[in-house]
Amino acid sequence: MKAVIFSVLFTIGPLLGSQIPLAQIQKSAREFDALLTESLAQRKIAPQPLTDDATFVRRTYLGIIGRIPSFEEAKTFLTSKSPDKRKNLIERLVHSRGLKSKLFNYWSDLFRLETHLESHGVGWHVWLQNAVDQNMSYRDMVHAMLSAQGHTAENPAVGYYLRDRGMLLDNVSNTAQVFHGLQIGCAQCHDHPFDEFTQMEYYRLASFLGHSEYRFQEGRKKIAQIVDDSLAKDDQIRKIPRGAKGRKMRKKNRQKLQKKRKAIKELGTIFRYHNRNAVSENFQKTLKLPDDYDYPDGQPGEAVEAKTSYGPILSNVPPEQRRQAFANWATSPEHPYFTKVIANRLWDYVFGYGLVPILDDWGNSPDPLHPELVSALEKTMKASNYDVKEFLRILYHTQLFQRVAASQEPNTGFSFHFAGPVLRRLDAEELRDSFVTLKIGVVDENRNTSLAEAWDRYTQSFQYIMNASASEIREIKNAIDQSSKRRENSGAKIPALQKKLRKAKNTGNLSRTRMIQEKIQKFRMEMESALPVSKPGSPADRARAASRRRIAIKKSLHKRMMLRSSELPAPSGGSSFLREFGASDRKTPDAGHTHASVPQILRLLNGQETVAFTKRNTHFAKRLKTFDTPEARLEFLFLSLYSAFPNAEEKSAFLSETQTAHDAAVLARAMLTSNRFLFVQ
Repeated sequence: MKAVIFSVLFTIGPLLGSQIPLAQIQKSAREFDALLTESLAQRKIAPQPLTDDATFVRRTYLGIIGRIPSFEEAKTFLTSKSPDKRKNLIERLVHSRGLKSKLFNYWSDLFRLETHLESHGVGWHVWLQNAVDQNMSYRDMVHAMLSAQGHTAENPAVGYYLRDRGMLLDNVSNTAQVFHGLQIGCAQCHDHPFDEFTQMEYYRLASFLGHSEYRFQEGRKKIAQIVDDSLAKDDQIRKIPRGAKGRKMRKKNRQKLQKKRKAIKELGTIFRYHNRNAVSENFQKTLKLPDDYDYPDGQPGEAVEAKTSYGPILSNVPPEQRRQAFANWATSPEHPYFTKVIANRLWDYVFGYGLVPILDDWGNSPDPLHPELVSALEKTMKASNYDVKEFLRILYHTQLFQRVAASQEPNTGFSFHFAGPVLRRLDAEELRDSFVTLKIGVVDENRNTSLAEAWDRYTQSFQYIMNASASEIREIKNAIDQSSKRRENSGAKIPALQKKLRKAKNTGNLSRTRMIQEKIQKFRMEMESALPVSKPGSPADRARAASRRRIAIKKSLHKRMMLRSSELPAPSGGSSFLREFGASDRKTPDAGHTHASVPQILRLLNGQETVAFTKRNTHFAKRLKTFDTPEARLEFLFLSLYSAFPNAEEKSAFLSETQTAHDAAVLARAMLTSNRFLFVQ
């Protein structure tokens, strides 16, 4: 069986660049199924039967595009008599905007994307979204991030490193965890207690990036040039003669240097936030062992050689080549973990659990029950040239994807047999986007262009500053100085106002409370402004975007509830619907969860999301009112919420609850809290 599957899978590669023929996709999917079925038979486990159409259509919409089907979409599929309707539905959804939406949520969670984390957050968000939209190969995407350097305005992929600015060792730990499935973080402080991974090996790996600095060198050069040449060219000091004449010349040169340094420092305020948004190389800098290093293979404070200890051995790399060499090594098809880890992650993404059960700790994970399938996934990923969409397409066309959910829940950390996919709850983004579909309708094509527009303004402003003349730079500098004074003045007024605000609240004076709050908000807005109000098109106005600490994002043309979760800045606030239902806070990789909680129950019962979708102006409410009979209303509810026609028993139980549109709306809210709605069966 292995020889057959591998020879077929390797025919995928040359076809990349255009859609792989469906016949090839289906053949590879059948071979995956055959490997799994054979492995299950050896364990005397029978595969689950295929699902009915209602379960399939709901699972397919949620699994591929991350939302439930609309009433029309569910009914169209269920009433279709085409023998190929399942295949056709998968194909349509795989090539839809919805797949990109769901996949972007996945990558941004895994990589810990934070949109508002300084200017580089927006840039990285837009870059990653474009990478998904353009179906950038996984290997190219990761390589671009790991090899990135320079300023975020010119290379937004550098956001991957700036996400952990000043925390090099933490970034290395996350890189090993996300891309290689290894937990090496313990070795920052001591030899790993569970793996054969030493502290010295950790520092050697980190040393490939040990020359990183967060400096914007081009900005320094620009200012030095404007101040009438860089300090490095002041070498006439070496030619000064001895004696009184020489002393006089040296004093004059010192004064000249001091004047230049002062001017450079003053003009440097233009680039005050740019060091926070750039990664540069200092090849004189080396990573050293910590002061408390206590092993015989090194001394505290000793410089560390850059060398890998797992995967292909990489050593003796010149400093100027290390970042690129590290990226090549980490993403190499020959690396023992890189390909396997992403293939296993995507299996978990589709079927709810990994073949290798501990996604982030392969070194301590139990052996998979189906090792030949793991090898087949790895070879398929390589053969597809790391085309994630086409790889997922194969998985969606397997019979496993169509089987009834496994009757047994996986024991976390233990290998699973996969007689069927894992029964799981909708994640936060799927739940929210399903509510959006109910309330507004299908909004998959709506885009939040405000993020890309804000990024364009920033990059254009950046390029303007970098090409500005000396007089323009000085005008910008003066405007920034004025703004700094205004921020200081505004900030000084806020504490006194906050004291008055507390007093007004305590006395119950609502009008005074509102007035003080408005004043505080006004001063805070003034503090946020990087430049004072200036004439449109002036140097100060054109430099505004690149002179701020964070990129100002204008309000989207679409309301938030008219956008998919992938179109919103992330992470969401702590009290938001997404965070309430387990969306990642983006502090650690893949931190989203589906754990139930009491606040979730209360929000489903009484929250604005469930209350609002049955109100008269929503898509759901308007559609509900078009049905004249209890039977039609009940069918609408079941198709909209469960993607199924009600059976005879359900009609008998619930027809009395849909005598009027109001009654049906009440029933709909109850249906939203049911396990049938909340779980992907």
